Amino acid sequence: MGILSNPKSRQKLVDIVSKYNNPLCLLCYFGGLVWFMALAYSPFNAKTYFSENALLPGVVENGFYFDFDYNSYISELKEELKKDKKFIPRDWLYNKFREAGLETYTHNYTVKYPLHIVRGQLVPGQNVYGILRARRAPRVEAVVMSVPLRGKSSELQQTYGSLVLMLGLAKYFIRQPYWSKDIIFLATDHEQIGMQAWLDGYHDVHTEYILPGDLPARSGQIQAAINLEIPDGNIRYMNVKMEGLNGQLPNLDLINLVVRLCHRQGVTVMIHDTPDVADTEAETPAGFLQSMTTMGRMMWAQSTGIPSGNHGLFHRYHIEAVTLEAIRKKKTGRVSLDSAGRVIEGIFRSLNNLLERFHQSFFFYLLPGTQRYVSIGLYMIPFAIMCSAALIKISLILGLTLIVLTIALWVNISADEAKKEGGEPKESPVPKETDDTEKEEIKEISDEIKEKKKLNKETLNELVEEEPDIDFESEEKVTGVLSILPLVLSSTIMAVLSYTGPDVLASMAVPFKMNIEDGIFYGFLALFTASLFFPRMVARRTSDDKQLRFDWQLLKAVTLIFQSLVLFGLALMNISLAYFLAVVFVPVSIIVHPSKSRFSRWGQKLMLLLVSPLSLSFIAALVSSLDTKHTGILDLLITSWGTLSHGLLLTLVDKYFFGSWMFSLFSFAIFPNWLTLWGISYCDAV
Repeated sequence: MGILSNPKSRQKLVDIVSKYNNPLCLLCYFGGLVWFMALAYSPFNAKTYFSENALLPGVVENGFYFDFDYNSYISELKEELKKDKKFIPRDWLYNKFREAGLETYTHNYTVKYPLHIVRGQLVPGQNVYGILRARRAPRVEAVVMSVPLRGKSSELQQTYGSLVLMLGLAKYFIRQPYWSKDIIFLATDHEQIGMQAWLDGYHDVHTEYILPGDLPARSGQIQAAINLEIPDGNIRYMNVKMEGLNGQLPNLDLINLVVRLCHRQGVTVMIHDTPDVADTEAETPAGFLQSMTTMGRMMWAQSTGIPSGNHGLFHRYHIEAVTLEAIRKKKTGRVSLDSAGRVIEGIFRSLNNLLERFHQSFFFYLLPGTQRYVSIGLYMIPFAIMCSAALIKISLILGLTLIVLTIALWVNISADEAKKEGGEPKESPVPKETDDTEKEEIKEISDEIKEKKKLNKETLNELVEEEPDIDFESEEKVTGVLSILPLVLSSTIMAVLSYTGPDVLASMAVPFKMNIEDGIFYGFLALFTASLFFPRMVARRTSDDKQLRFDWQLLKAVTLIFQSLVLFGLALMNISLAYFLAVVFVPVSIIVHPSKSRFSRWGQKLMLLLVSPLSLSFIAALVSSLDTKHTGILDLLITSWGTLSHGLLLTLVDKYFFGSWMFSLFSFAIFPNWLTLWGISYCDAV
């Protein structure tokens, strides 16, 4: 107990725990990391199944057929698109809908671009849609089939096959008597902007930048939507896109429905262009790598927070939706438009059987294949273990310190009570066997110790009188909340500047006739460069040099708690983004600490620069640019730099148009968290 009552002994014990704390934290981190990736292994996940039996996909009898020559329609559309590169076949589609017997309408809307991208102008747009009214129901529910309208100049895959298939299905559906839900056939302009305008108009939502206007006609509550992206009839396989805005996913039953009906019609279906692993190879290393690749691609697409198709905007209205993308084969494909049409027919007939909204099955999952899934109950355990490494870092040090201080306080209180009860503490009794000579020797030793203490005290007083300018407090540890307040406030100010910066930078770029994209991008580069020097700006001034001294253990505890809250909260909405951020930040936040070694300090700063928001954004742009054509590494880096600049602008546009919180997350969570870690690396070790 005496050891624990000594402050130096207590600090030494805490230092010992800190020494062996890092290996334990890193063990938890790597254990959770390996466990999470091992979930792609077939024995560790589960086979998909239908939770909503009302869909009845196996009962549907397919009878779709084209009552016209769809090849002639495709040729007609191609000729129309050749007239003008910016031509959008709205009038052509409107007339075809009317001929099919649908209630046909046009939806006019206007777009006000933020950040002075289009100066002083409202950009018009027009959607075309038709409604097939249900004959056997009160018309209070609906399902949507949508296709994006694209001109010849579009860099994306053409969708004239989707338009022809939509017309064929509309003509077929209108002759069937069994529909209990309205079917809306929708063709949108300006990609996701047109879809967002139509959804806002349908649900009577008004925003500052997308002015939806009045929708001429509506149907009932939309329960599901299927978006089609089919170029023509030469189809190699179907690709299922599911990722929505901010990483939202549709109900797993809808994906199961699409996959089941594709297999029934002999249509190959994939996720992110990766085929499923054969059952015989599921437990082999090659099968595991293929499943892990599929799951990794899905997680990468989800982590961006960008919808992988027009379907991704339905999720915010609690409408389950997916996109079916047909991958084209140059010559004759394995799948014709007839087979694709029968798949779509089966999907809509199954949706027609729904008695209520999708509510069973899973909304949070990962897919290592089209028929295998990892539920939230499986992936949250390794994720929590991986993130708990930071919490263990805090709890062991602070917890042990609290226990030691409690015991020390108890020892001191016990000693004080003994003094009160017996007066002055009694000297240790001398045994009777001790003779007078031994007593005299003990007394002489005690007198010598007292004289030495007296001499040391006199010498110290003389030194203080001779050197009155010595500041002994400068070597003491700075502790308390006030010591970390300047860094916390500085990081918060930087976060606010990051969030409000785009509007200021865009308004400054206009009078200088500067490109908006370049103005915002280089403005953020300047802000990030300035943030690298903020620890020196808040440093304490001393007689020799600027020193940054604060209670770094308290700041690190606050940083790790904040980081853990962000990661766990984010995991409930976008597990993929939370996982990738945890992979990067958890080990760095554990390792960073003040050090007297110059090599250690510069190593930590280099590591922090590699995981900074700018570096992470560039790495993401680099990965996205791997699919583009490039001549070498230098060309790839230049392309990635341009992608980074353009991606920043698109992220801001998504924030204003669709309500994406990706930019806000990085501004108010990732950036200040990184800045506090950067400040800890600058702290002077005492």
